[in-house]
Amino acid sequence: MSKLKQYIEKFVASTKEYPIVFALAAGLYSFIYVYHSNFMLVNSGFQFLIILCSYIILPVLVFTVSWELIKRLKFLNKFQHYLLPVLNAMFFGFFFVGRIYSFQQRKIILVAVIICALLAIVLRKQYKKIIVLQFIMAFVALITLLPTLYRAMFDSDEWRKFPEEVVATKFKQFPNIYVIQPDGYANFSQLAKDPYNFENTAFESFLKNIGFKLYNNYRSNYTSTVLSNSSMFAMKHHYKGEQLFGAREVIMGDNPVIQTLKNNHYETFLFMENPYLLLNRPEVKYDFCNYTMDEVPWFGVGAFGKRKKMIQPLAETIKKQQGKRSFYFIEKILPGHISTFKNASKGVEVERENYLTQVEAANKWLKEITSVIIENDPNSLIIIAADHGGYVGFNYTKELFQKQTDEKLVFSAFSAALAIKWPNSNVLNYDAQLKTPVNLFRTLFAYLSNDESLLKNRQEDTSHAIITNGILGDVYEYIDSNENVVFEKVEK
Repeated sequence: MSKLKQYIEKFVASTKEYPIVFALAAGLYSFIYVYHSNFMLVNSGFQFLIILCSYIILPVLVFTVSWELIKRLKFLNKFQHYLLPVLNAMFFGFFFVGRIYSFQQRKIILVAVIICALLAIVLRKQYKKIIVLQFIMAFVALITLLPTLYRAMFDSDEWRKFPEEVVATKFKQFPNIYVIQPDGYANFSQLAKDPYNFENTAFESFLKNIGFKLYNNYRSNYTSTVLSNSSMFAMKHHYKGEQLFGAREVIMGDNPVIQTLKNNHYETFLFMENPYLLLNRPEVKYDFCNYTMDEVPWFGVGAFGKRKKMIQPLAETIKKQQGKRSFYFIEKILPGHISTFKNASKGVEVERENYLTQVEAANKWLKEITSVIIENDPNSLIIIAADHGGYVGFNYTKELFQKQTDEKLVFSAFSAALAIKWPNSNVLNYDAQLKTPVNLFRTLFAYLSNDESLLKNRQEDTSHAIITNGILGDVYEYIDSNENVVFEKVEK
């Protein structure tokens, strides 16, 4: 430690200039912090190269070239002592403030860069101390990133292994299959209760009249789209309540559901309203996806600004697929849920009203898309399956990560809509125990194969969340298989 102190003191006292050191200091903290704050969205090799070039290589090139130019151009020599501090301040400010605003608020970022440059001029003689501070910030960020890197390297991927008895399943009936996911749509039975208190009978009657069976009390196993969908497609619990490595790869087709369908000669289609599930650029194993990687933001942000219409392209695809076995996963970002963070919340009642307005919009969209499917493919199997609830009753969604004992709030978070239009309205008794997404496809495949033995290995119908308030990052079971609200640490 004493040698490091001596090295720092020598660096600060030296009159020598270090362009590369100043350049590294400008971008290193932001480079590390991008991974600390958004690791699950930027963990591809392609993104690593882009981020490395943006935060490290670009500043090194700019600082080095600028330094050589200013030394060689005599009329600029008098500004030589200001160059590196000003460049460092401008880059550091651009990266730091730019990240806060996702590089969208250009005027704010420009003002921040100008202020940083002016401060660098004023503090030029003390600027090497600022460089040291920037490296300390980067070191602290690295320390906070290490647990994430450790989990990425050593977390068990047992949950990703395909259940062989499922993958080997041979179907005996082959309807086209449509899984429609309205994000955050609470269960129909829950919507009628406090804290939702929403009159939804008109839409429920619509679904029943066109042949849907509604599953009251269906609920999610996890709290978010990624956590819920990865478990649903893996057909296994992962028992995670935060970062789940490999989750998007599973959702994008590296799962037993897609493999089983392909083994039964289905073509698979993925329609998403926005590219949120593609942000870390996983390999897409569907035969078709309505987004290409060229349309996916490089830095893991900005996905929600992109929206694609899906109904017309879906109708065109259905017509082209006539006579073929087809599976469709269709994700719609409606109705969503209440605000995620405390500082964005407008209060319980306003958040409730906003959510219910979105439910009405979701109902309209669901009516349209189901009508299009039935018109073009009347004997299909259609599943409306939400990923989680709307969190109405909370001020913001992350309140669930503090211990909750109010049953109505717990179910508000986990309750999820499920409605299925079985071909010929004939499901026998396969769906008698269908309660959560982790067992949805087991039930579906048991029905299609007329093989009840697939249901013997059903997963527990439990619901989980991470608890971070007073308990450091432990996953707890919130609802047990018997629909009792509990609070038990998961020991898996």
